[in-house]
Amino acid sequence: MAHLRTAAWVVVVVASVACGGGREGDIEAAIAEIEAGRGATPLIAQPSPGSDAEVTFLVTSSDGRVPRIVSDVTGWGESPDDSSFDLTIGTMTRVGSSDWYRLDARVAPRSRIEYLVVYGETDYQADPNNPRRAWSRGGDDISELVTPDYLPPKELSEAPVGPGGTTVEGMIDSRALGAPRRVLAHLPLGYRDDGAYPVAVFHGGWGVARDGQAPRVIDWLIAHGEIEPIVGLFLESNLEGDGDNHEGAPMRTFLTDEARGWLASRYAASADGDDWAVIGISYGAKDALDAAVSPSRAYGRLGLLIPGRRLSPGDLEVFTQQRGNPLRVAILAGRYDQANLATAQQARQALTGASHEVDYIEVPEGHNPTTWRDHLRDVLVSLFGTSRRCRARP
Repeated sequence: MAHLRTAAWVVVVVASVACGGGREGDIEAAIAEIEAGRGATPLIAQPSPGSDAEVTFLVTSSDGRVPRIVSDVTGWGESPDDSSFDLTIGTMTRVGSSDWYRLDARVAPRSRIEYLVVYGETDYQADPNNPRRAWSRGGDDISELVTPDYLPPKELSEAPVGPGGTTVEGMIDSRALGAPRRVLAHLPLGYRDDGAYPVAVFHGGWGVARDGQAPRVIDWLIAHGEIEPIVGLFLESNLEGDGDNHEGAPMRTFLTDEARGWLASRYAASADGDDWAVIGISYGAKDALDAAVSPSRAYGRLGLLIPGRRLSPGDLEVFTQQRGNPLRVAILAGRYDQANLATAQQARQALTGASHEVDYIEVPEGHNPTTWRDHLRDVLVSLFGTSRRCRARP
């Protein structure tokens, strides 16, 4: 299981360097500082909080190979239709006659950008002169940059609230999926057996609870009065080797009948489907939407976190015609999620057009686990907030 690394919260601001085409002498001076161990990469200049920031990536060549930067902001090379891969994305320019190469980019305020250095077709590396690393559920090193006005999420940067809720592990003997599935139920502090709690069901949520710290986020939101007390249900929906065998009806049955039935038979949950939310991340967004629009009306709330393009326009057309009463929906999208941003925007348009109540939350980040982890707060406030609206993060 992937572990959570502590990120190095280091921001390098070089105000004297005009990163978008700055003087060569300024870049050479910055390189000298980096080589002397007094500087780091990339160079980031932001004229004022709330303005765009200019970024200069600086990397040395390797065996004479010209490096590339693949990133949220320059593109990872993957086409939106997944039909091709561009191996020229992010090609850098040599700095004078040195072994250093540069690439300039502009990013939005409060951005958090992940990137890698690439040599050739297959040699992907973290930036050796940037001490900051993104959280990666796979454990691979990924470089990260943030703008000077970026704010880390309070619910994760502050100490966990204490005491918090209780997490209980269980097992669902799923006939629909043909094998048992592990499950975690997170009960709020002060849980009562005679309560009728709203429920957030996380499709594919085992890692969301274990690695993504979702119970910590829920506890923080409840303690600070941002959401009502809820029960979190985190499902091991897919097993390694499942492939596409459990898509469609089997997964729909698991989410709408088996998972709901398992929780309702053990813990105090609301009997009203409108108090239940199903939340899907990336690839799982399609299954979550399918369950939410099911005729069973098991869910009245829906969270789509950086939905992947597996959720096609055709799916949206079919799904949005299946639900009569309105859903409360929260969609989290990454502005720099170049391959999947259109999916989130299409989902917003389709669901709004079908008279569902939609909060669309677009953040200046890409398609990665840190994006959904750091903005899970926004989605939960949208779905369960005491004000019933998604509030902007202070």
